[in-house]
Amino acid sequence: MKNIKLAIVGFLLAAGFSSCDEFIEKQPIDQLSQATFFADEATTRTAIIGAYRSMTTSASYGQAFIVIPEFAAGNMAHISSFPEYVEFQNFNIRIDNPWTLNIWTASYNTINAVNNIIAFAPRIAGFSNNTALQNLVREARFIRALSYFNLVRSWGDVPLILEPTTQQTTSADLRVSRNAASDVYAAIIADLTQALDLPLNASGTAKGRANGMAARALLAKVQLYAGNFAQAAQLAEEVLANGAYGLVENFATIWTTENSSESLFELQFDQQTPNTFVTNANPLSRQEFFARGAAEDVFEATDLRRSFTVRRALDVAGNEQFYVGKYRNFNPPTQNVPILRLGEVYLIHAEARAKADGNVSAGALASLNAIRQRAGISPVANPGSVDAFTREVQLEKRREMMFEFETWFDLTRTGLATEILGVPSQQRFVFPIPQLELDLNRNLVQNPGY
Repeated sequence: MKNIKLAIVGFLLAAGFSSCDEFIEKQPIDQLSQATFFADEATTRTAIIGAYRSMTTSASYGQAFIVIPEFAAGNMAHISSFPEYVEFQNFNIRIDNPWTLNIWTASYNTINAVNNIIAFAPRIAGFSNNTALQNLVREARFIRALSYFNLVRSWGDVPLILEPTTQQTTSADLRVSRNAASDVYAAIIADLTQALDLPLNASGTAKGRANGMAARALLAKVQLYAGNFAQAAQLAEEVLANGAYGLVENFATIWTTENSSESLFELQFDQQTPNTFVTNANPLSRQEFFARGAAEDVFEATDLRRSFTVRRALDVAGNEQFYVGKYRNFNPPTQNVPILRLGEVYLIHAEARAKADGNVSAGALASLNAIRQRAGISPVANPGSVDAFTREVQLEKRREMMFEFETWFDLTRTGLATEILGVPSQQRFVFPIPQLELDLNRNLVQNPGY
């Protein structure tokens, strides 16, 4: 594999990426200047591949962004009682926790990489008549929206940086303040609105790239978090009605086959881009991360998802352990990570439609029961109030999305984290701003309670 490094300092940290054999080597952009690097469609495609690759690192979806939300949700354990993990289970996170810094840094590295694409690709000659080049910019906007969505869910108010770091950027320019979460959501929605114009559907490994349906699914999710329930429901309905995607009959095949008919956007891993998490979370591997026994208790005994999601297996000493069952391709560690899939869209629709209508309509109930039916458990016949129905949807999401880094964010969004997980204060619904960032940037302020 040949490496292409995007050597641009982003938030005082270098953003790097690598490309596959089909791309030629380029010297670092800080030597060429960004404007020189973005010369044509080929160089822009190289840059977007690098941006996707930046999300596969162990500081992002390659480990940290799976592990940390699942520790906070009470679903995962580590082989040792390392404080850096236990702090998330105890909701008492230190401001110097390395994992919050890793996720923060990785997110802004990805954002800086796509900021360059969004800023410089439109300057390429013929851009206005080149649909393929325009779509690469739309993909960059999708990635930026996803990155900021993860940041705002994790920290609340965060710096909103929409321009790339260049040679002209000064240290003073980098010392920015936090923007209100509402402004961050507005920027996310603006980016995804443009990404809606991407080609609607994808199949096979092309699901590792943003497409129009993935953009609609992510925007539906964002609108749900933003409290725009009618918009969330409408977007979810567009995805569900598309016809190119469908719930798989056997829940396990979402992970055992990869890029299934249910997958809308799935981050691709291979032997050149290995998945660090699966190396550390399987029997006969390094066995660092385990499922907690309490995770199994969330499921009904007859739930078909139960034994696959929380996998019982013998460790190397012959003792039974609970393992994370959804990520099994560890030899070699090539397990993909589904980031958006149809099962979640059904549950987004169920909640959003009920809240938008002010009652539990037949459509909202049907979306919830579609997921329960596949799981082999009884449908909900009498949903009760919208509040009671929302709680039922959240319980179903815990089962359906376990180990897919969503439970923690859903329970903090709905305020149920205190009741269900025992979070002592709503101030602990967000993570602390990393101390290193506060030291580097005096314009940042810490989240209350830390």
